[in-house]
Amino acid sequence: MSVSFSTIVQRARPKAIHATSSALRDAINKMPPTNVTSLSNGFRVACEENPNAKFATIGLAIEGGSAYDTEGLFGTGRVLEKCNFLGTTNQSRQQLAAAVEEIGGHLSVDTDREITQIQLKVSRENVDKAVSLLADVARNARLSDEDIKTAKDTANSQRHEFEERVDEVVFDNLHRCAFDSTTVGLGAPLYGTEDGIQAVDKKALEDFRKNNFTAKRMVLVGAGAVDTTVLEKAAQANFGDLATGAQPALEPRYVGGDIRLWNLRFKTTHIAWGFQTCGAACEDSIPLGLATQIHGGFHRSQHEMGQHAMHRVLKVYASQDHNTPSNVHFPEQSIETASSFLKQYNNTGLCGMYLVARPSMTSPNDAGSVQEIWQYTMADWCRMTQKMMHQQELEQAKVNYKAQLLFNQDGSSNSATDIGRQVLQLGRRVPLNEQFARVDDITVTNVQEVLQHYFFARRPVYSMMGYAYPLPTYEYSSMWTYKYWY
Repeated sequence: MSVSFSTIVQRARPKAIHATSSALRDAINKMPPTNVTSLSNGFRVACEENPNAKFATIGLAIEGGSAYDTEGLFGTGRVLEKCNFLGTTNQSRQQLAAAVEEIGGHLSVDTDREITQIQLKVSRENVDKAVSLLADVARNARLSDEDIKTAKDTANSQRHEFEERVDEVVFDNLHRCAFDSTTVGLGAPLYGTEDGIQAVDKKALEDFRKNNFTAKRMVLVGAGAVDTTVLEKAAQANFGDLATGAQPALEPRYVGGDIRLWNLRFKTTHIAWGFQTCGAACEDSIPLGLATQIHGGFHRSQHEMGQHAMHRVLKVYASQDHNTPSNVHFPEQSIETASSFLKQYNNTGLCGMYLVARPSMTSPNDAGSVQEIWQYTMADWCRMTQKMMHQQELEQAKVNYKAQLLFNQDGSSNSATDIGRQVLQLGRRVPLNEQFARVDDITVTNVQEVLQHYFFARRPVYSMMGYAYPLPTYEYSSMWTYKYWY
């Protein structure tokens, strides 16, 4: 009987494929640590100093995303984000732009549901100026009537652009369905609403800044060519007098349900299904992260590059030779992409899969294959939870998970973003060797026990957009899932 070369290699392999080599382990141990210190008012400074780097990324991570918008004023954080760069009490808009250009900085801003990050990438000698500029922008926005009007127009323009990105709309609706969206919290629209943005006034912006831009809710981050002592002195000079402030904790209320945006003119069907998980600081985060890496990402153009059995089944639904449609049980060009996701916040999270398919518009029976794809992905998660998870699956997932951890530290910008998120959610930046060791300790039983706790017999949440008429109702799909669970 013939044996393939890959089989021989697998049999001769001395260690599991996820095992960290001694060379990589030595390299990880030489990576610069992240030092986290606090000022007297509770303001934190996190610095990853790399003496070999030529540029530094200086950032402010603020626990003040869309989830902290004022009730009825959805979009307050977005409007304030725009006002910050339209002028401060010390500098005009033109002076701010000139100041950034003078230090050769590259400015970027990102507002998520819980965290807002403002970053400047500069050379080593301009770190002090970058911290002063960030402090002025975050603390001293002038909030004039003209600035607020301009910020509202910009925020609305961004909201319209956001509504054209189907994948982001699907995930925004998934959060609005999963969590109570009638009040503030994770269910609040990420880019606000038209009425909410128009209702924002100067007092609302001042209250948002007063409640969220406080010492205990902000972190000054430095990564790359930055000296820890210099960064701490700059933090003391610019943020030492910042009010400590309270730390209002969000109490998300998981609701579940489904939302459908039907548009029969769409050529595709976009589906996201998920279930509630733990917060970022929970020990179950790593098993959940590994579970999302087991299937990896699928695209119909992969041909023979699929790494998981699910990919081979999905190829049955999508012909790879681009032939014309034929009268077969599974129509060609049905499934486009399939990928798992895990979105974690301070006290909760969402885990599941995102699917994009192309239903045939000529036959309702063919369009029903989208429903079969949706149900099959759930069935495979049920298989991992209740029946069997292969050791090889977990080992490959560990490789992918470790690769993602390394990517989070690829360059000062990625590293600064990762530091800000971890310090706000965990209180520290977990060393890479510690994360690798925790991943190595996870077993198949650990992942299955975690999935049985969060996925087994739990109320799911669905978000659909596009050509979605053949999909079942929420009650039917939930009952179908229970059939596979039991």
